[in-house]
Amino acid sequence: MSNIHNKVRKVLKAACLEAGKIISANYGKDKNIRSKGANDWVTTQDIKVEKVIINIVKKVFPNSNFIGEETGTSGNNQAMTWVIDPIDGTNNYIHDYPFFCTSIGVMIKGKITYGAIFDSNRNEFFYAQKDAGAFLNGKKINVSKIKNLSDSLLCTGFITSKKSFARKNLANFRRLIFKARSIRRDGSAALDLAYVACGRLDGFWELGLNSWDTSAGVLLVREAGGRVVNSSGKNFNILKNKSIISANKGLLKKLIAEISSDEV
Repeated sequence: MSNIHNKVRKVLKAACLEAGKIISANYGKDKNIRSKGANDWVTTQDIKVEKVIINIVKKVFPNSNFIGEETGTSGNNQAMTWVIDPIDGTNNYIHDYPFFCTSIGVMIKGKITYGAIFDSNRNEFFYAQKDAGAFLNGKKINVSKIKNLSDSLLCTGFITSKKSFARKNLANFRRLIFKARSIRRDGSAALDLAYVACGRLDGFWELGLNSWDTSAGVLLVREAGGRVVNSSGKNFNILKNKSIISANKGLLKKLIAEISSDEV
């Protein structure tokens, strides 16, 4: 592994583990919560975790750009951008529902090149590097080989702070609910994508997502042998697209045929 690859991986691992400590320390306890908008919430831990991640990154890569869910965009170096979701699944975290994670994607010259997702509940560290594979706790992972919708376990999401997207996705859900073996709605798009990457889910789709929701997960799925597209069936761009469909290659076309959105 070259020096830059090794440095980025170490920083991602260190940042995720430190984030996990903060998140776990407050799991099962009362949390300080405030509203960011209609049905959109943030905890003190979300903000603290994001700042800690940025500080860890800056110690090794001081000139980095950052796109963070809570702190916004900062920096002016276009060569390296870290895309951070400190707690993906904040509503789950607030309710102590154990399905949330920290997600960090790293863009090099505008292309997603590294990604990490850490589930502190299960001590699972997902990592991907472009053209080098996807891994779970150091072991290589691959998407499932399920080819038929009738055999598939799918997952979706409904972002209730964005009601128009949620309403549109209900039609997709209705089309697929009896065509798949079963469908889940877990509340963390990043972790859902990680589960597609390691074959626990056969496919995932959602409308209305942001770059911090998808940056690491998209790379994980692609490096695990799967595909990620927007609702038009074109290659998914984390900075431009809101609607995502991910699956193994055999299942993807069947999902594209069932899922529609007037905004890609």
